[in-house]
Amino acid sequence: MQTIQSIPSVNRFLVDQEESGDSIGSVPIVVPFRIGRREGFDLCLPSPNVSGLHAEILEEDGQLWLYDLNSTNGTFINDERVDVKAVLQDGDSIQFANKQFRVILTSSDPAGNRRPMATVPSAVPTPAPETPKQKFQRLLDSGAVPFFQPIHEISSGSQKLIGYEVLGRSRIFGLNTPEQMFAAALPLEMESELSRVLRQRGIQAAQNEVPKDLKLFVNTHPAELECSVLGKSLHELRKAYPDRPIVLELSETSLNAPDTFFELRSTLRNLDIGLALHDFSAGKIHLAELNEIAPDIVKFDCALLQGINKASLKRQRLIRAMVKMVKELGIVPMAEYIESKEEHESLVQIGFQYAQGFHYGRPIDIKTASLPANEQKQSNASKQNIGLSESPTTENSGSNLRPADLIKSLAEDESKNQSENNESAASDARKSRKSPESYGDSNWLMQQRENHYTIQLMMSPSQKSAERFLADQSMSGDYALYHRQGTNNDWFVVLYGIFEDRAKATPKADSFRELGISPLIRRLSAVQTEILKKQRHQSA
Repeated sequence: MQTIQSIPSVNRFLVDQEESGDSIGSVPIVVPFRIGRREGFDLCLPSPNVSGLHAEILEEDGQLWLYDLNSTNGTFINDERVDVKAVLQDGDSIQFANKQFRVILTSSDPAGNRRPMATVPSAVPTPAPETPKQKFQRLLDSGAVPFFQPIHEISSGSQKLIGYEVLGRSRIFGLNTPEQMFAAALPLEMESELSRVLRQRGIQAAQNEVPKDLKLFVNTHPAELECSVLGKSLHELRKAYPDRPIVLELSETSLNAPDTFFELRSTLRNLDIGLALHDFSAGKIHLAELNEIAPDIVKFDCALLQGINKASLKRQRLIRAMVKMVKELGIVPMAEYIESKEEHESLVQIGFQYAQGFHYGRPIDIKTASLPANEQKQSNASKQNIGLSESPTTENSGSNLRPADLIKSLAEDESKNQSENNESAASDARKSRKSPESYGDSNWLMQQRENHYTIQLMMSPSQKSAERFLADQSMSGDYALYHRQGTNNDWFVVLYGIFEDRAKATPKADSFRELGISPLIRRLSAVQTEILKKQRHQSA
């Protein structure tokens, strides 16, 4: 959009806050006023972060209202996200994704003369910028918003709602996700306070919305364990909500201080608060140590269960043996990140008792959506046996191994068997193997638009296995390979394609599924976050 040299006699403007040469200056607001990436709108913002039709300004009862039109990266007023609509006030700061403007509502020239747009910003003094501490305090005071994701019992083949996990979100621009919130808390040394606020606000919001018999799964940050404030917070929580079933989630990586942990475990029992251990199989814990730790629930790591319905029979047997051992210790096995009916059916046959993921329900804000009541939901889980049998060596050797070690061993064993059984085919694949220049790497992925999508085809702890997979493909299309930092193990991930939205990626994902591959459609922003995490780890 070209810079406007002068403006007509109107008293409402959007003033571009960019200081670069790309600034479009001031734009008069003449309702209806449409904003988006497409040409022809009243405000055209050619940025990949801005949606095609992003937002609209309308006048109602003498006031200007800003509507977000279901944009991908959000519309913000004074750093707070607009759910549907919000009234505009003089001096408001507006962001369309990452493009920032200021609202000017000033008196028009009585003579109707044109005025240079350079004089418009002076009508309202520029407010002092908010400091990181002030912004974070606003997050603690009112910005954090709990979301709730359903958890179902699936052991009987049907789906019964048993609770919700409380997830921390925010409507403040730049602090939307837990990662962003805790990154802001780190330099202020307020991770413990943020963790406590998210947990407390979640249970408080659920009290009148979630049936009293449903469990609430809440999280904690490792900093709370390090400074020994978690016990006090839990006592206050139980005193305020004496009848609510509560389950506290800890990661395996939080169990590095045995004395602190066992003191916490005693506190949880006294308060009648359950314990769930998540990322199970990704950390340092041995299967034999579970009996001593005695969690009520273990959440199996998503990397272990991804595409379980397409996994090899040997891998399914391993997972089934792990589930059996967990259940024999009186612990409930739970699956996370389940996205399809086929994965659900496999979990039922393997013996999982609890599950959560997009297949059962996405995280929702109870301010804008109603939570379903606690009722039985019949699934279409297959009653047919999928051919799983007990591993004859698991009981003798499994208890002395970490789940992560078992996974690594299994991957190496499968790779060896494939090499032995398909030596000729492997030889042909090596001869036709493409050079690294034939597919994208981390740098190429970082150059893609963060609001686009890609298809994850496989991930392996072995770089050779990932490269062998690539060599077996026709390589017609945009393949990519990047290195991901896991909780305890590194992973090599193969991706295919760049798609403008999820709908355009779905047909290609279906075609891979027909070939026996378990595709996963992902946002590029999530992939780029993993790449940056790995780069920071390497430079540390």
